[in-house]
Amino acid sequence: MVKKSPKILPSLVELAQVRGKIKSIPNQKGEYLREIHYGCFLLCSESGLRISEAVKFDLSAKNKKDLYRINKCKGNKTRYVYVSKKVIRELKKQN
Repeated sequence: MVKKSPKILPSLVELAQVRGKIKSIPNQKGEYLREIHYGCFLLCSESGLRISEAVKFDLSAKNKKDLYRINKCKGNKTRYVYVSKKVIRELKKQN
């Protein structure tokens, strides 16, 4: 018998379901967190950022090679990540 290894990463179908669930949550009484949650979801799923990095993400930290500087990530180091133009457009649209 072959044992199945535990699933580490979600499938594309599961990510699409999460995206749909986040977008379907109605805003109530001035609630603005849906856009923030969706932006964090995009940064984490599409660019591989950690939650703490996604929360502190700065659109102005772009360098000439289209990489974004992530300050003080794990190990108190700076790293650079690629964020697709599709994600950047969506973040700008969501403010």
